[in-house]
Amino acid sequence: MNTPASPNEAQPPPRRLAGWRLRQVVADTYQLSKVGGFLYVFGWAVIGWIGGVHAFAPVTALVVALGFLVLAVLRVAMRPPTAGGDAADRRWLLRFALVLPLASVLWAGVQAWVLLDPRFDQDTRMVSLIATIGYATVFANIYSTVRHLAAVGVCVLFVPMLVVLWSNGEARALAVAMSFYALYLAGALVRSHAEYRRRLRLDEALREQRDQFEHLSRTDSLTGLANRRHFTDRLAHAADRALRGGPGFTLLILDIDHFKRVNDRHGHAVGDACLQALAERLQRAFPAPGCLLARLGGEEFGVLLEHDHAQALALAEALRHALVQRPLDCGPGVQLPITVSMGIGGFEPSRHGDADGLYRAVDMALYLAKDQGRNRVQALEAAGA
Repeated sequence: MNTPASPNEAQPPPRRLAGWRLRQVVADTYQLSKVGGFLYVFGWAVIGWIGGVHAFAPVTALVVALGFLVLAVLRVAMRPPTAGGDAADRRWLLRFALVLPLASVLWAGVQAWVLLDPRFDQDTRMVSLIATIGYATVFANIYSTVRHLAAVGVCVLFVPMLVVLWSNGEARALAVAMSFYALYLAGALVRSHAEYRRRLRLDEALREQRDQFEHLSRTDSLTGLANRRHFTDRLAHAADRALRGGPGFTLLILDIDHFKRVNDRHGHAVGDACLQALAERLQRAFPAPGCLLARLGGEEFGVLLEHDHAQALALAEALRHALVQRPLDCGPGVQLPITVSMGIGGFEPSRHGDADGLYRAVDMALYLAKDQGRNRVQALEAAGA
């Protein structure tokens, strides 16, 4: 049976942020770079037009254009995985790291061709160098989500160009200028990557704080179980689903018998320890998944179960007998024998109407159990509720 009653959510939640940083790096890398490949298509169109490539090398011009276009489309099509966890994210990053620099490799070849081929004039060479500077700057400042990936892109774009410029005696001044700019890009890459990591750490800290506040807002601080507000919300949700034809569920409310005597005789510290010890017993008696445990207030607890009424009744009776047979450990040298009274019933839409109707009926069964001598489980059917 699949009811909306969740596992014991009041227990400290698992670290939901595990792997968040890697997923964020994957998402940012894709978003920042998915349309960047079309910049190379535009750059080659400009070079081809200014340099007249279509006139003296039409086939090469077409092949290069198609190469840039295919790589741009491939980059967009490589969407990050939606499932598979950290392993899938790492595989995607590896594949994307192999695809992303391919356009830069092709552009580096174009740049070398423009610098070495005498059919290109000085204006075309200057435009190609400006484009190369722009692409490398993008790699250094935008694709800083993965430092090594950005470094590869910058090196692929700049190293061939520098080799060609330094090998040309007439371009030494330009080679020196480009070399200095390459050093600047190296520093910019380090700075932008460090800034990105700082932002990730800040985002992660904010998410952790948000999750902690969310956890505290639905948790009883003494026992670690759900608090009344969260329990009431889940009960209402379960009833709404059942009213729409969803799965049924069972509600149990229990109260420690004569708990005031514990506080009066042993003090409130022992009383608090008693409540904590009972909460631990409840977690063992009603294990997750399928049971939501809550402290409703004072010495009263609630359990929302996915089990049918007969199974839930059996679990309640087993808990009652276990408490009779084994006292609660409430601190060093303090063993307290306690009993509990319980009301229990399954939700019947035609009978209870809504969550409040079921709660009132089970609460009445609890008080009937107390009136009939305590230390008992009172079911709705027997109570006539």
